[in-house]
Amino acid sequence: MQFSTILVSALCAVAYAAPAQVSARDDKQNQDAAKQNQDAAKQNQDAAKQNQDAAKQDAAKQAELAQLNNGNFKNLDVAYLNVVNNVDIQALSALAVQQNLNLGAFSNVFNAQALDLNTLLQLQQLVQLQQLQQLGVLNAVDLAALQLNVLNLGVINNLGGVNLQQFINADVKNQVQAVVSGANVIVISQ
Repeated sequence: MQFSTILVSALCAVAYAAPAQVSARDDKQNQDAAKQNQDAAKQNQDAAKQNQDAAKQDAAKQAELAQLNNGNFKNLDVAYLNVVNNVDIQALSALAVQQNLNLGAFSNVFNAQALDLNTLLQLQQLVQLQQLQQLGVLNAVDLAALQLNVLNLGVINNLGGVNLQQFINADVKNQVQAVVSGANVIVISQ
């Protein structure tokens, strides 16, 4: 064989193999680009799902607040106790959204026409839940499993309905009104 034949054969082999290496490199780049596009699409889907979840949580939060008179108390004395105990309705609604607290069970506190023992005990449950949340005790607890607002006084069950406003001196009503109005709490009726 002549030297030129060997040289031409070697160059043909190199020329034949060279496009294959370029194609393999392009295929690798195309695969990488496709994977990046898939990852970007998945991130977009995840972001969209998070936005939908946030919208659902906001809607649930608004529905819960609507049941609770939008966080306002109908009764002046209950509103006063709210101011004194510094109940944060937004923190409680966050508990409802994040940890499944059933705030609807406490609608009587916000819609009560009179201050009675049942309303007072329900408000105290809300205060205790808020304090436990502030301490971080409720961070990993599903509050839907708790049976809140279940009060059974047994034989003296009618005691829960006793109107406690009869024990409040009428002379302090203006002071109570001043405390409630100073705290930017809206009272619907007195």
